[in-house]
Amino acid sequence: MLKGIITLLLFQFLGECISKLFDLLVPGPVIGMLLLLVFLIIRKSSFESLDNAVLIHLRYLPLLFIPAAMGIITQLDIITKEFWAISISLVFGTIIALAFCAKLMDYLTIRTENKK
Repeated sequence: MLKGIITLLLFQFLGECISKLFDLLVPGPVIGMLLLLVFLIIRKSSFESLDNAVLIHLRYLPLLFIPAAMGIITQLDIITKEFWAISISLVFGTIIALAFCAKLMDYLTIRTENKK
């Protein structure tokens, strides 16, 4: 399991380095997660210690939503001022995401059926 935690921290560190080096607006952990995804795609599998480390972290994932909820509560005045802009962007963003997922699902379904 230690190897899995070190792997996660290594990819987060690489993401932070890339984010700071190129002065990107994307947070380092997000870049690290994408790098880990690419690594796992190239490797075509995971390993047991990484799976164990991820499962342990997923158990405590809901705790990560507490700071976001506090941020919403502390910024309530800004949210009330920008309510319509936030609401419209959420609705259109959700519609775009659903349309994209539906098209992706169609593509993957057709691709899977063609392989058979």
